[in-house]
Amino acid sequence: MTRRFLPASVECLRPFVDAGVLGMTEVHVVATFVEVLDPGLAPPDDVVLAAALAVRGPLHGHVRIDLTEVAGSVVPDERDDGPSAPAADLEGRDDEGPDLDLPALDVDAAPVDPDVTSDGVTALPWPEPERWARRVLDSALARAEDDDPGDLVPPLVVDGSQVYLDRYWRDERAVADDLRRRAGRRTDAEPGRLAALDRFLPPSTGPTPDLQRVAARAALERQLVVIAGGPGTGKTRTVSRLLAVLASDGRGEGGRLDGRSLEIALAAPTGKAAARLEEAINAAVRDADPDPEVAARLGALEAQTVHRLLGARRGGASFTRDASNPIAADVVVVDEVSMVSLPLMARLLEAVRPDARVVLVGDPHQLASVEAGAVLGDLVGGDGGKPPDAIADNVVTLEQVFRFGAESPVGALAAAIRSGDADAVLDHLVRSPTSSEAPEEEFVCWVRPDDPAAVDGVRSQVLGHAVDLVDLAREGRTTSALRSLGAVKVLSATRRGELGADDWNRRVEQELRTTGRMRERWSAGRPVMVTANDYLNGVFNGDLGVVVRPADVGDRAPRVQVAFDGVDGPRLLDPSRLDRVETQWAMTIHKSQGSEFDDVVVAMPPPPSPILTRELLYTAVTRARRGVTIVASEASIRAAVGRPVTRSSGLADRLA
Repeated sequence: MTRRFLPASVECLRPFVDAGVLGMTEVHVVATFVEVLDPGLAPPDDVVLAAALAVRGPLHGHVRIDLTEVAGSVVPDERDDGPSAPAADLEGRDDEGPDLDLPALDVDAAPVDPDVTSDGVTALPWPEPERWARRVLDSALARAEDDDPGDLVPPLVVDGSQVYLDRYWRDERAVADDLRRRAGRRTDAEPGRLAALDRFLPPSTGPTPDLQRVAARAALERQLVVIAGGPGTGKTRTVSRLLAVLASDGRGEGGRLDGRSLEIALAAPTGKAAARLEEAINAAVRDADPDPEVAARLGALEAQTVHRLLGARRGGASFTRDASNPIAADVVVVDEVSMVSLPLMARLLEAVRPDARVVLVGDPHQLASVEAGAVLGDLVGGDGGKPPDAIADNVVTLEQVFRFGAESPVGALAAAIRSGDADAVLDHLVRSPTSSEAPEEEFVCWVRPDDPAAVDGVRSQVLGHAVDLVDLAREGRTTSALRSLGAVKVLSATRRGELGADDWNRRVEQELRTTGRMRERWSAGRPVMVTANDYLNGVFNGDLGVVVRPADVGDRAPRVQVAFDGVDGPRLLDPSRLDRVETQWAMTIHKSQGSEFDDVVVAMPPPPSPILTRELLYTAVTRARRGVTIVASEASIRAAVGRPVTRSSGLADRLA
């Protein structure tokens, strides 16, 4: 390995850089800290190391680090230490820009040698933990929580054995304070609203309460409600009926005493999630069948990204909306909150009017933001826990799954993964079909990578689906081609490597070229994914489309078009209008979040890959409406189920 240059002021970090614990990002940021705040007086080595680890934390999703535990919990990684990872590798990023000014961890980073992750790390020159925090606090680089920061704010904040970068400490405290204030504000539900609630969500006649109604009523009586639940538990149905209640309660035009229409803002972390939220709300409103005026008002709602709602400036690191220029909406609904980072949540809550209702919606078991924090998990109570005391009455977790039946193998597999029971997961898989021959009904299938014939069988099925898609697109059967696009999708844990998304895409592409079905970039049948929000054309990062050749018109065959699903049917765009798309026979699991497919093929690498987590596998499995084929070894499955994503955060403690 090439020996890297380290400034003399941080040369003490050399062993940790060589072991893969620290990268050059941390090195140069801490060198800047030392030069600005302690020029000419080098801080002790253990203080420099603590500062570097505090910088490292947000790169791995942590808000803070615990100096008493870091030596036994840190996992090295092999990163390309450029200024940041390539945009294509930052899975889950929205093109409007991250809200961090630090580079995020490349989720496809290669795993390090297992010897380095165990004995090599523990053998590093770690400081004595009991005195470490005190030495950091006594330095010029840090201050205690309650200390006056002074004119030159130190970059570190120390709380017991916990060390924060100042920015994340401020964001965490701001989010906790705002949520506590909103959670404590109660109002009596007006009779008109209660009557509307009875219409759209009638009281339960069974022995157990209807949690959808409980969640909606909580939102009527409180300024904050968190609606959590897995796929198919009715989160969108609950929100749509809540909005119908708020818009039709008879308190003046649209529910406002002053006669103005109730202003509602719908938002999600990514453009794709926002578009899906808008479509789902519209469908659920139609199903609720409100009065025409209410239906028209709710049907006109436009969901947007959180960044766009906040008025993101170029680069996405700052916003036009804040406490002095708040969002005008009376009700702010945010979906897919599991993907919202702590800094972005801080900016959002700051910009929401103090008297506005906030409705946060999401599945805490899905993948968290690629950036720092796990806000939804902290609010709901994490893995099997309870919500913090300050917001316990504001959190409703929907439990009944309507998407899968009681005997659903997919539903049972997802539940076993969510509970962290690897033996139960494997039991479901062992009892599943041993080949990749998929029955017509719901199914779960396990294919081991060391069974070449079985893997080839899965690849043949994927290729067969690709051939069908090409044929439909060539024949100009646009609606059928779009339906086929959502029928089967390969979801890979990684982009690169064997069984990675690139490997699947390359193999399918080669086969189609060999048979003459695919000759050029815009050949009919090619599935594409939009990689950047395009508001002009109405397509968003993560949207899937397919190149089609529309039916001939007269004697002239029209040029190929790219078809996307639209509210009123297929939307056709000329390829020349799309410059940020990529071929997508397979996609990473991170990119699939918020999407649904009839059948999914889930491909996972062997351990000890750090990408293998419970949330990753759960997210992949719950993308399926009907069937799941898992291509992974038993060791990979056990590693994923047994490794929940744990992010160090003090948000729940601040709300206790």
